[in-house]
Amino acid sequence: MADTTHPTWQLVRLRTGRDPVELIRELYVDRRFSDQEIATAIGVNRVTVNRLRSQYGIRRDDRPAATEAVA
Repeated sequence: MADTTHPTWQLVRLRTGRDPVELIRELYVDRRFSDQEIATAIGVNRVTVNRLRSQYGIRRDDRPAATEAVA
């Protein structure tokens, strides 16, 4: 688990009951949320999400390729 002792991340943990880094990784990588969508969902600023992603190495490259809709 990452060091998320900053008050912002403690607040996210209280709101969601989850480790902020794990939550952001799930939303960004697995569910393909944008930084803004994550920020809205957890109640922080988009820049804050981007900063945590950068700090803990959660990159766009980690995302699986998007599948095309089948007509």
